[in-house]
Amino acid sequence: MSKTTNPLLRLLRETYGEAWNIRRSETMWIASTRDPDSEYAPTLIETDVERFVAQLEDPPARVHALPTLPEDRSLLT
Repeated sequence: MSKTTNPLLRLLRETYGEAWNIRRSETMWIASTRDPDSEYAPTLIETDVERFVAQLEDPPARVHALPTLPEDRSLLT
């Protein structure tokens, strides 16, 4: 984790930093999961810090890719 002078960002990193890589832009809070096989959404983005923390506490589920069709089937048939 990189060092920060922002006390809220530092607190969020200390609290959730094992599971999430947390950063801040001028207008957004952003968290990326550290576990590529997580059952949660890989990235959280919020403009409101309270909603951001709520998502860190209870992350939304990952959206899984649709299954691939067998080679002998076509989407056009």
